[in-house]
Amino acid sequence: MNEKIKKLKPFDPKYYDSIDLDRLVIFTTVELDKLKIELSLENIIVGAFKLFPKKFSLVGYPEFPDATRVEKCLWRCKGKKRLWIGGKTPHGYLITDKTRTIAAQTEDQLSEPALKKQRVTSRMRRKEGILQEVTHSSAYEKYIDGKSENITEAEFCYLLQGTLDSSRETLKENLVSLKRVTEELDHKDALKFLHWLEQHFENFLNNK
Repeated sequence: MNEKIKKLKPFDPKYYDSIDLDRLVIFTTVELDKLKIELSLENIIVGAFKLFPKKFSLVGYPEFPDATRVEKCLWRCKGKKRLWIGGKTPHGYLITDKTRTIAAQTEDQLSEPALKKQRVTSRMRRKEGILQEVTHSSAYEKYIDGKSENITEAEFCYLLQGTLDSSRETLKENLVSLKRVTEELDHKDALKFLHWLEQHFENFLNNK
């Protein structure tokens, strides 16, 4: 057995009892990848068993891993309906962006309540900081004062964390992100402002 896999420490069952098997297997693959362990079927079977023994042990033989259970999880996860992971059993599995996304979501579920709350609070503060940058911008002040037609392209770019030399694609992506944040925080005035900017600077964004 790989020495690194031997050192994996199991999670407390109370943190993973309610998490489905597929997500636990995906989390396992990313943890193994972080340790530079080959993502072979055998390593994933043992890794899942080491991390989550209550879920991946043989019925009646808790000291042994249930290989079939892990293999079925991988089969479901790499299916066309999910595409949570790449690769094939004979050649090993491959981590994708979707794999990392699912693993990150699972990591949040595995966290202790206090840590989970801390992460949620941290994300919310980041979003509030982004929104504050919008509402404190010179462009927004002009908009609120009824001087929206005086907003310059430079002010628009600055609001989008860019400059006049920034690529239009980057500016568009940043605008989408800002709209998403204002929607999540339900700041209707700021969202209305961003939609107005999108229409007003449509030609600029499309290089016309």
